[in-house]
Amino acid sequence: MKNIFKGSLKGYLCEECFESLSEVEVLLYHPYNREIIANSAVADAKETFHYVTEEEAKKRESLLIARTKTDIDGNFEFEIDDEFKYGAFDIDFVCGTVPPKPPVPRRNKPVQFHITTLVMQWRDSAEQDYSIYSWEHYISYKWWCFIRGYYFDAWVICGRLMNCKTNTPIANATVTAFDADFISDDNLGTVTTDSNGHFRIDYSSIQFKQTFLSPLINVETDPALPLTFQSGPDVYFKAELAGTNLVNETKANARKNVGYCLCVKLCSEVNVVNPEDPNFPSAWTGIGDTFNSVFGSGPEDFDTDGYAGAGKYALYSVIDLTGQAALKSAANRAIEYRFLISHVTTPNDMASPTIGDFTKIIGVTPNLFWPSKVIKLNKTSSDPSLPSIISVYSHQSDFDSDGWFDANKSIDRTLISIGLTPGDLGSYQIIEEDPLISLDTRALTTALSVPDSAANAGEAIPNGNTISIEKIAIRFEIRESVTNNPIPGNGRTLNSIVINNNPVFMKLAIKELEDTTLCSPISGDVHAKYTVYHPHLAASATTLEIKKNSVPTWENVSIAPLLDGDGNPSVDEVVKNLLKLNNPPTLGRCTYALRLRSVPRLHNGKSSYPTQEAPIQTFFYEG
Repeated sequence: MKNIFKGSLKGYLCEECFESLSEVEVLLYHPYNREIIANSAVADAKETFHYVTEEEAKKRESLLIARTKTDIDGNFEFEIDDEFKYGAFDIDFVCGTVPPKPPVPRRNKPVQFHITTLVMQWRDSAEQDYSIYSWEHYISYKWWCFIRGYYFDAWVICGRLMNCKTNTPIANATVTAFDADFISDDNLGTVTTDSNGHFRIDYSSIQFKQTFLSPLINVETDPALPLTFQSGPDVYFKAELAGTNLVNETKANARKNVGYCLCVKLCSEVNVVNPEDPNFPSAWTGIGDTFNSVFGSGPEDFDTDGYAGAGKYALYSVIDLTGQAALKSAANRAIEYRFLISHVTTPNDMASPTIGDFTKIIGVTPNLFWPSKVIKLNKTSSDPSLPSIISVYSHQSDFDSDGWFDANKSIDRTLISIGLTPGDLGSYQIIEEDPLISLDTRALTTALSVPDSAANAGEAIPNGNTISIEKIAIRFEIRESVTNNPIPGNGRTLNSIVINNNPVFMKLAIKELEDTTLCSPISGDVHAKYTVYHPHLAASATTLEIKKNSVPTWENVSIAPLLDGDGNPSVDEVVKNLLKLNNPPTLGRCTYALRLRSVPRLHNGKSSYPTQEAPIQTFFYEG
């Protein structure tokens, strides 16, 4: 009767990642340690696993029974003679290289390791005339990572990319690992995540030890001062899918001095949507990528009065109402959502306006809706006739008469518009872009800008020309189609949002030029006159600067009153009838330019309002 010993060898790279020991030599010995307990089925590998020295290997040569090689999956097989069937056996393996494929360069001298001593518990096969013993062994990650790294300079990163909120995997994303270094960061490798979001990056030390001393000296350098030297890289990651950033870490996020094996879990706020899975939370969460759509004390939240973020911004122009929404319900019905607007507002720490106050609806009320990219389709099929990336933009036709928006309509409409069919959606991943809907606030503001004739430089704005503070409330509603049943996330309301679409009123003049012909050279003292007005004035962003005609740089002129009350909504105007310009700075005989610049506290959720500038004033100073 045959006695078949079937085994399998694998090695942990970390607690959640392992690999097969492919094409390594497996050695079967009589026990070297005679103190093995006869009735023990297997010795504890934690106690027995060790490196076999050349001296030990020579002493055990006479005890060798057989040798074989593992296949690509780490499997091996021995046929045991009856005379040895009930004895104990030592199991070793010898490797000259390690995964991945293509393997790292082979060592001139392969290394041998003893795993354990075992006594086989044979099981007779009912169908065949033989006995069988099956054994599967996983080498601990501490040992296997050490073997790979120390003997073969094989370093590895095992990771998984998930959605932060839903904990679902993100497939087909490109992940790149970097080593944060002193001079330039090293690219350790770029790979694509599998269907479960897993990725693996293999590299060697040569990829992160290139320095300003190379090739004479290769050593890992710390990215910060003072310069220090380390044994392992400082690793950070970037990930993208179809041009969308999923993970954007920097040196500040680097994992310091990592070992031969690194296991990581990366998470992204970007939703890669499975249209068959409605089980991720639907919610309106923000304004653009800067502000949260909530009242709170955080640097991105709205305050009680409706100002956004730590900068106390009013919102202007087109704003993206950002968040996420499932495409289908568990019953395979479309998910619809809409945004309602009220000019009646309440403080953000109080009860919301009543439903009856929300009299305007995006997609119904004219000029509120602004098209934006709401979804991106990333091809997963190998069909060359299909486009790789398809951008899906919202359209007026995607709303019904009550303002309910259906992103499924957007997808179908887009596919048909480029010659495809809704059935082709199965060949794509659905990447949800941040905007749920975009709102043009210019259709909601009524305050007129200050006319140019309202005031001269150095004069206050008349009360009849000042700009009132305007606010709106926004309510988010979401439901299942057909049944019209609300789903979680329905009813989120921001009670008060300050909006404004007026430019800063600025006037600047040189008093001595106004007193003459506006062309005469100036002697003695020079005085500026200016007026700066906006209901949401950013004082610290308002500057008065002067420069010589012969030099490119501007020199700041101190305007002490503008530094008072920055960020305070009550500070909306700065007027100076006479500001002496040559005490300081000292002016020499030359032509000078004077400019007044300001940026109001306006933001669209992506960027602040562009810098505004009054007409530059020039004069010739004789001394």
